[in-house]
Amino acid sequence: MVDPETLVVDLNCAFASIEQQHDLSLRGRPLAIAAYNTDAATIVSSSREARDLGIKTGMKVFEAKAIFPRIAVMEPNPPRYRAASDQLIEIMTRHSPDVLRMSIDEASMNLAGTPNLKKLGPEGVAAAIKASLRIEVGECITSSIGISTSIWMAKQASNLNKRDGLERIDHTNLVSVFARLRLTDLSGIAEASARRLLLAGVHTPLEFLRANLDQLSRAGMQPAVAGGWLRRLRGFEVGNFEGPPRKSYSHSHVLARSTSSQGELEELLMRLSEMVGRRLRAAGRRGAVVSVSVAYRPDVDRFSKQSKLAQPVGTGEEIYQAARVLLAARDVRRAVGTLGVGLSGLVDEEAGQLDLFGGPTAPRNQRLENAMDAIRNRFGEDAVQRARLLGRARVVRDRIAFGNTGHPDD
Repeated sequence: MVDPETLVVDLNCAFASIEQQHDLSLRGRPLAIAAYNTDAATIVSSSREARDLGIKTGMKVFEAKAIFPRIAVMEPNPPRYRAASDQLIEIMTRHSPDVLRMSIDEASMNLAGTPNLKKLGPEGVAAAIKASLRIEVGECITSSIGISTSIWMAKQASNLNKRDGLERIDHTNLVSVFARLRLTDLSGIAEASARRLLLAGVHTPLEFLRANLDQLSRAGMQPAVAGGWLRRLRGFEVGNFEGPPRKSYSHSHVLARSTSSQGELEELLMRLSEMVGRRLRAAGRRGAVVSVSVAYRPDVDRFSKQSKLAQPVGTGEEIYQAARVLLAARDVRRAVGTLGVGLSGLVDEEAGQLDLFGGPTAPRNQRLENAMDAIRNRFGEDAVQRARLLGRARVVRDRIAFGNTGHPDD
């Protein structure tokens, strides 16, 4: 292994700690951030105090309340989390121009060739990032930072201490670190992968490190994949966390009470369409394929339908009008428990109509929605609603999907 030049910064208990920073009354209290405000919702983040009680991410709210009835439960506030994520990226770019957002609460940086690598060393840069987070984002915001020779290995280092840790993996301690880990502690090795490795006689990370291509082939790995893993386990950079370009945008909502009412479903469809449109505009994209998905309740059955439009669209109204036609094809006799809207077939947004004396101008309806976006960004999602939705239940909340950065341009 060469000398470490890569850092991975992972915000601890990100959503919950950001909420505790925002609201003084939540500090020191067990707190769970749930996907929806129902007892059956899944917890997506929990505070350190909640984790000390045994409340973990992925648990249902009713399970958490059974363990600790007085736990505070909140819905996510994605704009607040994105703002903190942006602050993290800004802090990191002060030390290196090579920064990659890996998820909403995690980012990596390459210090190779930077002045601070020689001046501060990787540990000094990590300490500076931690100090800046405390000062600029808030005292409740802590991070686990891993230092190593690749993004993947630095991520393993960051996982070693999830309580404001700073850990390093290099040639001096690689074997001792792997000796105390399980296969499923390695990023990218889930239970199914671990079971396949067991068939090849690989039971631990150390045995994985010392395996050969023939042995890994018995676990079903193709030679290129096996070779990549053997390099990754030795600290070489093998690819990175940048995935393929986003192919679609979607938004879905689980109804607290299932319904077959066309009016209620159309209102929800309108809200979902507007959320998809907001994310599209933020990313400067448009799409030509509109889709609608339905999960019936209490039946375990689904319906989905899509259509390709003549021209790409990007406003909530355009998405809604196309989605409403698709929704009409569902079984109207059955109650709907979950409704989703998606847009794919993405293209970059055109600059707009060229003005003789000025710059390009967007169509009037798009300028209107951009203005609505600006108002909502400042005052919240409830600040502006369509007339049809006035007096109805509050708007559908934005959310961050698992495995995603949560940023529209990603």
